[in-house]
Order: sequence, then C-alpha cells, then structure tokens
Amino acid sequence: MASKQTYLFNTLKKHQFSGEVKLVYAGKAEWCFYLYMGRLIYGTGGEHSVRRWRRNLAAYLPSIATDAGYLEEQIQSISSHNIKFCWEYELLRRWLLNNRADRESVIKMLNSILIEIFFDLNQTTEITFHLNSDIGVPISEQIFLLDANQVIVPAWQQWQNWVSLRLGDRSPNKAPVIRSPEQLKQKISPKTYSAFTKLFNGRNSLRDLSLQLKRDLNQFSSSLLPYIQEGYIDLVSVADLPTPISLPTIIQPEEKTALIACIDDSPMICETMATILKKSGYQFIGITEPLKAIAKILAVKPDLIFLDLVMPNTNGYEICASLRKLSMFRQTPIIIITSNDGMIERVRTKMMGASDFIGKPINAEDVLTIVAKYLSSK
Repeated sequence: MASKQTYLFNTLKKHQFSGEVKLVYAGKAEWCFYLYMGRLIYGTGGEHSVRRWRRNLAAYLPSIATDAGYLEEQIQSISSHNIKFCWEYELLRRWLLNNRADRESVIKMLNSILIEIFFDLNQTTEITFHLNSDIGVPISEQIFLLDANQVIVPAWQQWQNWVSLRLGDRSPNKAPVIRSPEQLKQKISPKTYSAFTKLFNGRNSLRDLSLQLKRDLNQFSSSLLPYIQEGYIDLVSVADLPTPISLPTIIQPEEKTALIACIDDSPMICETMATILKKSGYQFIGITEPLKAIAKILAVKPDLIFLDLVMPNTNGYEICASLRKLSMFRQTPIIIITSNDGMIERVRTKMMGASDFIGKPINAEDVLTIVAKYLSSK
C-alpha cells in the first residue's frame, strides 16, 4: 500500500498539484489531504478524525487541551462560514498567530496526525482518489509544507512493526472491552483486574488508552493480545467524538455531458477543438501547458483526451504513458493528434497506450467521428 501512496503523491508533487486529494475506501471511509504545489499542508478524515485531533492536541499542546473553557470558546468562535477548508487547521493557525501555541509543537502535531492517517490507510485494500483543484489554502494561511514521503515512510514502518506483533488484522482505532470477567479474574491479580475494568470499557480506543497511559501504542496493544486471543477481552468499534463544526451540505451537481480534454501547446488547435466540440454539446477543456497537463487532467477527470504528439519540453508518449499508469485513466480513450501517422509512429504510440489517432490539420468530421466511436455508450 505504501508504494501506491508514494507513487500517487510523488506524481502530484512532480506536477505541482494544488488542491484537495480525497481518498475513498470502499464507500466506508474517506480521507482528505490538502496540497500546495505537490506538498502536504494537512490531512483529515477517516474513522476517528475528531478523536485523532483531540488526542494529538493533548499530546503536543497540553496547555490548550487542558484549558477546557478556552478550548470551548475557541471552537464556538468559528463556524462553517469563516473557515477555509478545515476547522482543525483553522484553530491551529489561529493559536500560532495569537502566540498561544509554538510553531515547533504545532508542526509535531501535524506530523503525528498525518502519520496516523497513513498508518490507517495501510490497513485498507482498494482505494480510489478524487482531486479538486478548486479547494486551496492561500500561502499566507499555511502553517508549513511537508513532503509526503516524510510521513508515508514512518507510517509504513509503524505498520510493519504492528504486523510483526501479529496485530495486522486488528485496528488501533478499536476499543478494548472485557467479555469474560470471571475468567479474566482468574488470570490476573486483583489490582490489575481493577485497572482493566476502569480502562477497558469500550469507550476508548487503543490509541486513546496508549496516550493516557503514556505507553507505546504497539507494545501496549501487543500486551493485550493474549487476553484477546483467549476471548477475555474483545476489540469493538467506538464512535468518533462529535464534530464541533457543522459544515454546510454539498449539493451534488446534475449529471453533465461528456468532458473532453485537449492537450496541445498550440492555442489555435485547442480553440478549434473547443468550437467543434461545444457546438456538438460536449464539455471541453484545453490545456496548452504540457508540463502541467497531468495535474490538470487529474483534477478534471475527462471522459476522452486528445493529445498532441510533439510538444516543447515533453511529448505525447511520456504523457500518455504516465496517464496509463494511473488506474483511473487506464480505460480512458486517449487520441493522439499527429501530422506523422506512419506505421512506426502508430506502433510506438500504441505501445504507450494510445487508443487511436487523428491527423493534422484537424477537421470537425474526423473529430466528431472519433468521439462518437469512443463515447457512444456515454
């Protein structure tokens, strides 16, 4: 899983993507990451986004976490109308500006949050991702920028250690609860049993408890494994804490007609394509900066892509091959625009994953025929 995470975020970094990256796991959970020029600003979501934030607040900014009155006042002071993208990040940013929190502690907290998220992602299988370049964080409001590998690697190392302790099929977001009290009593001392009954009530996750007890998460969880395997203790799901800020409901847009993209350094080609396709009822986006093409394509996810073969600083072969490596574009029709449609070029381009060719100069009949061929089912 870590290799897929690394590939995705390295690709986004290479193409200097700015915006939101949403990772979705089988409709069960989703995580959101915010990037600027391909580097991480923040991450949230998953099973316990509020618990995670509260827990890390207690670990890295204890003076705020223990000041219940101040914390509640701060939470009440923000609403869905005055936050840019994420209430947790907004509070941290405010505390930095007001000198209530020091930069080093906030950065450590953000690192810890991101490592937890990537750890949880390692327990998933098939993840889909969605990009939104319309959501951004102004430079003036960014706390710091982080290369994703700086948190992906330690998260993977923690996960490998978790697996080596035979905990791979269990989540640290689960809460221990005593299932067989009488049998457990016979296995441990009265003092230990008393402590267990107070701690293992099904209301605090393994992560919550390890922080409370100031124990390493992996070692603490491993110490409970014999009791879990014997059936004395069970790990159960526990709900997240309530979200203090209610975000406005997002109204899903109506279904749109097919979106077609054209990657060509020539504005004239893109304008011609736009005229032809828009008149026929298609949506269109022209991309005249080849080096930014993949980032833009990732953001809009077109149904069909026209791609010029020869462009400055890059070429259609490289862009086509890069797109085909991404699962979301493996089946997307990619049509090469070329003035040289000889056999050698056709074979080479097919090997890179192109679907078809269209010659220059382009004309409406050829464009609409090839679009109909590949989008007839849409």
